[in-house]
Amino acid sequence: MGTRTGRLNRTTGGFTLIEVMITIGILTFGLLSLATVQIYAMRGSDRGRHATYAAAIAENRMEQLQQDTWASIGPTGGFVADPVEQNSVQMDGGSISEESYSVSYQITDLEPTFTRAIDVRVLWTEESGETRSVTLSSVRYNREGT
Repeated sequence: MGTRTGRLNRTTGGFTLIEVMITIGILTFGLLSLATVQIYAMRGSDRGRHATYAAAIAENRMEQLQQDTWASIGPTGGFVADPVEQNSVQMDGGSISEESYSVSYQITDLEPTFTRAIDVRVLWTEESGETRSVTLSSVRYNREGT
């Protein structure tokens, strides 16, 4: 019998260079997609943290207004600004102010001498430039009877 001098038999195994390149291309596309998803998840996490902090500020201010005496929380005729609150993040080099929150409240008579509506609004601006807000509303009953 004669010997074969042509190509080796394909069934001997292994991958061709084109198969390896296609696999690397698919893997690269998948990893870049995961990196993009991670960036969006981080942004969503920041937005959620800011909204949670703003809700906590609004709740704290609402509790203060609910505890004040009836005479000290008269109708405001619109939103009244409180001092700006800063959210600080601890880093290796110290504390960094991450976000500023504008706090305001409005008190209106629902039924004079009996009930008042209290609205607390917290505004902040995301890194993207979008202004966001949290508003907390409650009704205060004149429990002092004055």
